Amino acid sequence: MLYHQVIGQGKAIVLLHGFMENSRIWNDFVLHFSKTHQLIMIDLPGHGKSRQIDEINYMESLADNIVGILRFLEIKKASFIGHSMGGYVSLAIGEIYPQLVEKIILVNSTSLPDSYEKREQRLKVIPTVQRNFPLFVRLSIPMLFNDEEKSNLQEEMNYLKEIALETSIEGIEASLKGMRDRPDRTFVLYDLDIPILVINGTKDRTINVDLFETVIPEKANIKIVRLDCGHVAFLEKKKQFIDTVAMFI
Repeated sequence: MLYHQVIGQGKAIVLLHGFMENSRIWNDFVLHFSKTHQLIMIDLPGHGKSRQIDEINYMESLADNIVGILRFLEIKKASFIGHSMGGYVSLAIGEIYPQLVEKIILVNSTSLPDSYEKREQRLKVIPTVQRNFPLFVRLSIPMLFNDEEKSNLQEEMNYLKEIALETSIEGIEASLKGMRDRPDRTFVLYDLDIPILVINGTKDRTINVDLFETVIPEKANIKIVRLDCGHVAFLEKKKQFIDTVAMFI
């Protein structure tokens, strides 16, 4: 079973981190919501304290693992907050286990699959990671942040680098392959009638935000919020992120 922590009481919220992250990214979130909700923080395979199991971290397999934890905890329904790759997993859960999902919040994520160029890029990254993982982390993490605000976010960047270095090489390879192979799940946004919140960063260079927003259905249950940030809204715009989630959850 994947490493997980349960903090607080109330309605359940499952917190799913992104690539080269772990459950520590939610520390500020926990301070604000653990008094009113039951928070389930999970380290995905190869990240944080969870060991890597399979050669590829397929989003569907990760969804099965998450649901296994919920069943172990006897949680029948939960809201899911997923950052980037965690959002891909949240949508997979929404497709395969819709009866378990109360709400979904996608943070700097997308329902679209990788483009051909992105798929090729993920494969090219693997040898770089194998040769010099610390260098890869040092170069890649700053790219996630809004260039215009980097000078004010050094502490946050260093924190994310520290967390990234806790990821295993096997976990990175398996996750890159899993993200590369994930399907288009835009239909899940059409099929689900539950409340869905999409938090996008207007300066995000990892996700094609403009393209993603063209495929999001105009439905009363779906809300889009744009924050002036890059790919890590919960670190770049902490207060706005917390306030946005609080109004929705």
